Amino acid sequence: FQPEVLKVVLDQIVYEAGVTVILHAFVADVLVEDGAIRGLIIESKSGRQAVLGKVFVDATGDADVAFRAGAPTRLGRPADGHPMAMGSMFRVGGVRELTQKERDAGAKRMTEARERGLVNIYNPGLETRSSTLRTDEITPNMTRFAGDPTDVEQLTAGEIAVRQDTMKIVDLYREHVPGYEKAYLSALPTHIGIRESRCIEGLYQLSGEDIVEGRRFDDVVALGSWWIDIHCPMGRVKNGVHICRLDCPADPLCDMLTKYKDQLPERLHPPEGGWYDIPYRSLGPPDAGNLLVAGRCLSATHAGMAGARVMGTCMAMGEAAGTAAAMAAEQAAPVAELNVQELQLLLQDGGALLEAE
Repeated sequence: FQPEVLKVVLDQIVYEAGVTVILHAFVADVLVEDGAIRGLIIESKSGRQAVLGKVFVDATGDADVAFRAGAPTRLGRPADGHPMAMGSMFRVGGVRELTQKERDAGAKRMTEARERGLVNIYNPGLETRSSTLRTDEITPNMTRFAGDPTDVEQLTAGEIAVRQDTMKIVDLYREHVPGYEKAYLSALPTHIGIRESRCIEGLYQLSGEDIVEGRRFDDVVALGSWWIDIHCPMGRVKNGVHICRLDCPADPLCDMLTKYKDQLPERLHPPEGGWYDIPYRSLGPPDAGNLLVAGRCLSATHAGMAGARVMGTCMAMGEAAGTAAAMAAEQAAPVAELNVQELQLLLQDGGALLEAE
């Protein structure tokens, strides 16, 4: 690795002694020297650049840095490699609160449209307000597309399909749901939502058993409480198909229900009122050197990822990985050799919740 050679082929070399946050860029390659990452080659509006650093946190969601650095990764479920289906939320304005009669009629008509193959939705999406405070707006979470988010052609196909379904949904609302006659599309997401992509295979893989048992770990750095929420990796929606589980109502049956039933979770939820720990060991590859991951890149099984992938847990992992990276840079130490108890104290001093109160 020779920086003077890089200057010939790159537009710019970026180096900060402190923290450099890279947004709006794609990782083209990773420069590895003596088992440690020396820098990233990125592509952005500024051209091709090299970003040098002491410690790196992969928060790409696709484990792009870890993958290109040669760290072991997995993608999708063991049976066929299919990851959870993608989808997106959007905003619909011009609606009002429905009566029970209107809600039942609207849900019935949206379900009929799904069964006729008019639109690929896994629920009617009526009166979903999880991401808005406006009384005349809903934020449905109902679209679905099966594909590999690390494949640009499949990702592009997903972007197009989900947007087409979104337009159809608004049209169906106006036509078939009493009370939604004046509905209009008020906002689309910038890109399709990805539930599962590459995960590293780290020192410990968070599992579905960890979730349903509510397991604790001595090296806890974040908490999770979401359940094993595996959106059908085949993208199915008809006949009420939603979550990949033993009692899935799929007709016809898929291979998971005929050949790989042993890979389907029997239980889905953590203990009542409980939670599970995210261990520090799940935030780095086996030979981590100076690399940590955060978010859905963490080391987890297909079932474990289905619970830990949600925003609150990902934010907590980000805080843990960022704090650990700062410690490693300051101490000039490999991330695997950090004092985890010291890390836990720093996280708690900053307000991180590591034990339920």
